[in-house]
Amino acid sequence: MHDLTTRSGTAHYYGDIVRLLFLVASGVMLVGLPAFAGYLPNPTIMSVFAIVVLGCAAGLTNPNQPWSSVVNAIISVIGFIVFESYAVAAYNNASSFSFLAANIVLGFIFMAAIYFSLKTVRGAYFKRGL
Repeated sequence: MHDLTTRSGTAHYYGDIVRLLFLVASGVMLVGLPAFAGYLPNPTIMSVFAIVVLGCAAGLTNPNQPWSSVVNAIISVIGFIVFESYAVAAYNNASSFSFLAANIVLGFIFMAAIYFSLKTVRGAYFKRGL
């Protein structure tokens, strides 16, 4: 049987990758927010709050607390839904190409975060059959 072990020493733990993805996503959001605030349907404070949530989730990600991988999976799904919805709306409304591209990139980042966080959840909670 093939045992995937990351530097954390825990089999099937991909939290380090999810942490990095969350930090990259929050960086893209932080840099893009001033330029794209006019395109967002929500108040700016919601975007700032989302950036803080991503930073907190990244900081709390931990192989010794499997619940953090569940939280990461939930955040990843929400992020994917939000940014892909923004991307589709930007495309349909012929909005700024850079706004469309930023949302597509964020959608890809959150899709990867979904994948890696769910692999971690599977490894932590469903050990049999791995």
